[in-house]
This record gives sequence, structure tokens and C-alpha cells, in this order.
Amino acid sequence: MLDAMDDPTPVSPSRKHPHAAIDPASNNEDNGDPLPANIFFKQPQCRSDAAAPRGKQYQCCQPKDPPAVQGAKMILGLHALFNRLEAFKVGKAPFTVSDNTETNIAHYAAAILLSTKLSAYKGSVAKNILLDLLKINRFDLLSNIECNPADYAKLVAVVREALTQMRSKIKKGLAASFKVNKEPAPSAREHQNIFELTTHLVHGTKCAVTPELCACVALMRQVYIEDSGPRFWDSLDADLRKIRNCAGGNPRKLNKAFENVLSTDRATHGVNNYSIPSNIVDEVQREVDDTISAAAADKAATIPTTADMGDADEDSH
Repeated sequence: MLDAMDDPTPVSPSRKHPHAAIDPASNNEDNGDPLPANIFFKQPQCRSDAAAPRGKQYQCCQPKDPPAVQGAKMILGLHALFNRLEAFKVGKAPFTVSDNTETNIAHYAAAILLSTKLSAYKGSVAKNILLDLLKINRFDLLSNIECNPADYAKLVAVVREALTQMRSKIKKGLAASFKVNKEPAPSAREHQNIFELTTHLVHGTKCAVTPELCACVALMRQVYIEDSGPRFWDSLDADLRKIRNCAGGNPRKLNKAFENVLSTDRATHGVNNYSIPSNIVDEVQREVDDTISAAAADKAATIPTTADMGDADEDSH
């Protein structure tokens, strides 16, 4: 018992990390490192972090801000975002119709003016049909281009120009059909026959030569003989309207009228020693023919708009 009383009083273990046990050369002095945090002991920094407002880094408002201050900060943030968007719009290049879209527009312009279902070649009918097709297919056009008057006007100008160029090609082809080596043919037998003329007009397009298309071209040539001047398209539309009115909406009577026009042309121009194949139309031509209807075309023709007032002058080519 006396020996036990001589033993030193037990002490709590030191809080120092046992550096010496690991590295004898290390400093044995207490470095003052705090104890690790646990559920019973929180360091001051942990307590301050827990008490801090838990706002996100991207938030412009703090949870402790009064509602009026929060609203003001949000309005300022929206204005800053709007200014950045406006600066982005200003930096964008002006809209232009791409070359690929212009090529597609040219193909559709040819398919429309060479469609056997078109009710009028001049005015807003063909233009509105082409614009409707562009709204369906879009190509690389902006999704909301119709809502931007300036950009949409550029697209309409390209559409008008494509139709004007195709009308010009048709008139030049009709004029050339009466010539041999660029000189007036001595007789009607040396004119281009209707199959050759139609083949020339569809060259470079998505259209195919069919008896129905040859009949439409024959009507064009018949009108061209009577009026090849600037009012050619007006005269053509008048004759086409007369034929449709006489048919009274009867498809059989309409086909019979065009068959008579084609037979007259074959008997008058060129040598009638050929047959016209019934070719399968291209998908583009089929899409155009399915889109066009006499009722829709007539409705478009009877509702002129301010933008259509300039079509009459452009269509005289």
C-alpha cells in the first residue's frame, strides 16, 4: 500500500500530436492545433458558417434584404440582361437569304409557273403559293422571320425575283420557238414542236414533260402569237380564266378544252411525228400541285394587299 502511494498521480494524455513518434526530428512543442469538430464540440468557424445566410453565388438578393430591395435588385438585373441581349442583336450580321435557299426558291418558282393547276400566272397568286411552301419547308430560314418585317421583306423580294426570272425564261423560250438559227422560221413547219418547246422550258428545273404541261405551254404559245408585248401575262390569265369559266368546275370539260389547244398546236407548229410520254412528275412538282387548288388561288387573287401592288409591274417581263 505504501508503494502504491509513492506512484505518481495519473494525468490526462497530452493534446499534442505525437510528432516525435513519427519523426524524431520534428518539433516536440505544442503547435496549438485545435481538436477535430464533433457533435459535442463545434469550432467557432463552423458556427459562423452555419449562422451565415445560405444564398447562392449567382443570387443578386440576400435573404435578409427587405422585399422592396429584393424587387429593385431583380429589376436592375433584368435591365442588365436586356441590355446584353440588345448588344448581342446589334452585333449580329444583317439577314440575307442563303444561296441554298435561293436555289430551292428558284426550283419552286419553276414548278409553280409550270404547274397545270395554277389559275393565274400574274399577280399575287404564284407569290403567295411559294411563300406558303417556304413556311412549310423552312429550309434554313429563321423560325420567326414572318414576325420581322425587314427580314421578311428581303425574303419576299427574292421570291418575286425568282418568279420574274422564270417568267422571263418562258417568254424567251416562246419567242425562240418561232425561229431557226435565231432567224424567223420560213414556215410554221419549221417551228419547234410543242414537245421540244416544253422540254426546253423544263430544262434545269424539277419538272417533267407531260401531256398536261404541253397543253399549258400550247396555250401560252397561242396567246403569245396574239399578244407578245408587256401585257402577255394579263392576256394569258384572261384566256385561262375564260377556259375555266366555260368548264364550270367540271374536270372533264377542262381537260377537253386543253386537249383541243394541244391538238391545234401540234397540227400548226413543227412536224407532228412524235408522241408525248406520260412521265412521272418529280416530288417537288407533286408537292406544288398538291398545294395549289383553284379555290385557294382564286381567293388569293381577289384579296390584294399593299405589298402586292408592285407585282403587276414586275410580272410584265
